[in-house]
Order: sequence, then structure tokens, then C-alpha cells
Amino acid sequence: MGTNLSDNFREFTKAAEDYIESSIRYHKLDLFKKIMKGVVAGSYQLILSFFLLIALFFLSLALAMFLGELLDSTALGYLIVGGFYLFVMIICSFFMKGTLEKILVKKASTQFFNHNEDKNAKES
Repeated sequence: MGTNLSDNFREFTKAAEDYIESSIRYHKLDLFKKIMKGVVAGSYQLILSFFLLIALFFLSLALAMFLGELLDSTALGYLIVGGFYLFVMIICSFFMKGTLEKILVKKASTQFFNHNEDKNAKES
């Protein structure tokens, strides 16, 4: 009887250790997956932003040259375009900080906590 109880206790201990190890490995893998999804999403946004910035740069140059020809002063065309961007920056710095923070936190939490996969897992 005593050996049977000690054997059961050893099996229970071994099963508990295996469960804990498996749980730790699962959570490490899950965290890695979520971090990588965030990195991929961030990289994608960074690449798109880069190309948008390049396009905006060339469009701004074209607009400045066009305004410069209309006003017979290239410098004035560049000054108008630069002033416009300065105005937009000031407006954004006053009004967009809270809104941008809410949007980014919401997007990041959706990526990190994977609401869609949780819903699919519960429905299955």
C-alpha cells in the first residue's frame, strides 16, 4: 500500500512538472508570436510611411515650383508650402496627441491580445 501511494505521488509530481514545463513553453511561443505580429505590422506601416513621405516630398516640390511660377518668385512658392506644413504641424501638435494615442493603443492591444483568435477559439 505504501509503495503504491509513493508511486502515485511520484507520477503526480512528474505530471505536474510536465504540465508546468509545457505551459511555460506555450506561453513563450504565444508571446513570441504576438511580438512578431506587432513587429511585422510596425514594419509594414514604416515601409508604407516611407513611400508616402517620398511621394509627399516630390508633390510638395512640384507645388512649390508651380506656385513660384504663378507668383514670379520661386522662393515665395517654397515659403508658402513650408508655411503650410508648419501650420499643419502646429495644428496636429495641439489636437492630435490624445486621438493618436487612443488609436495606437487600440491597434496595439488588438494586435497583442488577438481578440479575433480568442473569439474563434471560443466558438469552436
